[in-house]
Amino acid sequence: MLQFPEEYFEDEVRDGFYVPSMIKRAWATELDVLDEVDRICRKYNITYYAEWGTLLGAIRHAGYVPWDDDLDIGMRREDYVKFCKVAPGEFVEGYQIINFRTNKDFHHFLARVVCKNRICFEDEHLRRYHGFPYLAGLDIYVHDNVSKDKEAQGKCEKTAEYIVAVADAIEAGQMSAADELAAVTRINMICGTDIKVQQDKCQERIELYAAAEKVFATFKDEDCEEMTQMMPYSLYGNHMRIPVKYYERVVRVPFENTTIPVPIGFDAMLKSRYGDYMRLVRNAGGHDYPFYESQKKQLEVLMDFKLPEYTYDEKKAVRAADLDELAGYRKILKNCLDNIDKQIEEIGHMQNVEVIREELVDIQQTVIDMGGLIEKVKGEGTESVRSFEKFCDVIYEIYQGNNADIKAEFDKVKRIIERDIIAKKEELFLVSKASEWKYIENVWKKHKEERDTEIVVAVVPYYYKEYYGSIKKEVNELDKFATDIGAIDSAQYDMELHHPDIIYIQNPFDNENRAIGIDRKYYSDRLKCCTDKLIYIQSFELEEFNESNEREYKNMASFCTVPGVINADVAYVQSYNMRNMYIKKLTEFAGKETESIWNDKIHAKPEWMMNKEHCIANGNGKKKILFYTSISGLMQNSEIAAGKIKNVLDIFKQYSGQIEVVWCVQSLVDTVMEDIDKKLYEQIIAIRNQYNIEQIGHVCSDRDKDMLNSCDAYYGDTSSIVQDYRNAGKPVMIMDYEI
Repeated sequence: MLQFPEEYFEDEVRDGFYVPSMIKRAWATELDVLDEVDRICRKYNITYYAEWGTLLGAIRHAGYVPWDDDLDIGMRREDYVKFCKVAPGEFVEGYQIINFRTNKDFHHFLARVVCKNRICFEDEHLRRYHGFPYLAGLDIYVHDNVSKDKEAQGKCEKTAEYIVAVADAIEAGQMSAADELAAVTRINMICGTDIKVQQDKCQERIELYAAAEKVFATFKDEDCEEMTQMMPYSLYGNHMRIPVKYYERVVRVPFENTTIPVPIGFDAMLKSRYGDYMRLVRNAGGHDYPFYESQKKQLEVLMDFKLPEYTYDEKKAVRAADLDELAGYRKILKNCLDNIDKQIEEIGHMQNVEVIREELVDIQQTVIDMGGLIEKVKGEGTESVRSFEKFCDVIYEIYQGNNADIKAEFDKVKRIIERDIIAKKEELFLVSKASEWKYIENVWKKHKEERDTEIVVAVVPYYYKEYYGSIKKEVNELDKFATDIGAIDSAQYDMELHHPDIIYIQNPFDNENRAIGIDRKYYSDRLKCCTDKLIYIQSFELEEFNESNEREYKNMASFCTVPGVINADVAYVQSYNMRNMYIKKLTEFAGKETESIWNDKIHAKPEWMMNKEHCIANGNGKKKILFYTSISGLMQNSEIAAGKIKNVLDIFKQYSGQIEVVWCVQSLVDTVMEDIDKKLYEQIIAIRNQYNIEQIGHVCSDRDKDMLNSCDAYYGDTSSIVQDYRNAGKPVMIMDYEI
């Protein structure tokens, strides 16, 4: 089985799309199924290849298309028949092929391979398949030959259409007995089969489907230059045609944490299906999303109750109005100062020296306790503690019978404490991941410059969960934060004692996340009791969408209707449009009567709060240009690509005093280009070697996201990175090879 690092299962933003942890678990389970299919195919020399969205994802994303959740592969008919024959005897326990022959409820002309044929909450299964209980696997699409004789191909398609129509009508009870007998007799004559009219109409339909498949596979390899997926992409006038030469060989390319075969003609294939396939287009696809949602609903109907889920609690979402002006150690100090004030006033009216001495001893002990409290909170050597020490000397002098104005001396101490502690605001930034700091950094910068505000940044450890919720591994990223932030371990900060005026959080999940969790003491409802204002700041950025974008809107449940957002006093999100999406989603979740709560609570980030990407340049003040070369650009312009790239780099070299170039060559170029066009690949290697020798700029991988995002402008082939630059407001220019 494949190995996945713990972080793989975290929620993630890919190409501006939010991918929840549960989707990641579905992906991983599907990849395990792919690994088993791949093992069998290698053993029996069966050729398969990525198909449809999986092929697009492999080339454009080196993995899943972020808004897709299924895995598709293809086989030619001969390989498909062979696989279906040998696989059942090779599968590890639990695996199964589902097709119209093995499952009476399956009405498709493809096969589905699953690791379990039912929803399974058994411990062994959940441990093995990443805590994913639902049916998951991959679909195998079948490619059949298309005859060069158009008349023969047309006859084949009409025959297949007729058989499928008859089969479906018989099972649906839409044919009379006489018509059924006549139709089946005719099919037997055409196909040379011996199908009987049966009582079991489902079984009769299955046998007719098998006859249709036999018709699909009519033509031999030597008679064909094209192939197709007969049902549904060649029948009923659709006529999808794929040149066989695209599939003469396959090459393996990276896919998530494994590899997958793709046809050698993937560029032409993808271009014919999707046009400019490197341009990100979010479409809904051909099935419900996520695919396991319907299984979950069926399970709840069967069990007659809903599975456990987070629910709205107004008592936590709305803060009580009767807040004290002060709390924590500042309230303790204020009360102590008020009490000493009263004691000093009483001493002024006392005549008995012994009673006065007792009062002085009591005041001195209170002052010592206050000094100890301040040292505990602020550390040693503060002006406040020094003022207490001087005041204790004054108390001692009075105790010894010497004259001193205790009231005047105490007023000095009181002014210092009120100025440096009681009147000073305290703000706590609770963070966990160094990678998310950039989304809150501008807030920290702004407030740390305020003289009347003390800022503390505390790093909260997070932990990866077992599938049933217990702690698997704890992670503390304190050492990953820049030293100038002055971050401390959250264990060093007593929130109840400090009771900061504001607590900022970035983790909104509490325990409502499948992959990661935090200690209960840092749950949002508990934090809210330790501060006057709890503020959540969205720690990621998505491509803007609206409610008509069904998949994006559905996934909001993973980051919007969660405790940190709901319990916070204020939540800042990336834009006014996203604010509207949050309000709508939260109102649907909590009820129409709560809409005013979210209108007050959810805010768009002001401009000053926005994250600006950090450049990792050499500090030379030059503008950084990302020059991107893709496998698609090279293949579509193979005759002129090398010359164009060399000319572009020569121009960049001429302006090296003003710009710095980061040349990113898509990793697929090194993976497959030599197999596709060795001459062009050698030319690109030579140009890249010279580029490095002349030190024109940097070379980076398309997996080096920090380097890719560090540049100020984009030039080159279309890629999935283009949208990131447009979202960030950076200039984008797509290269024209002809100019």
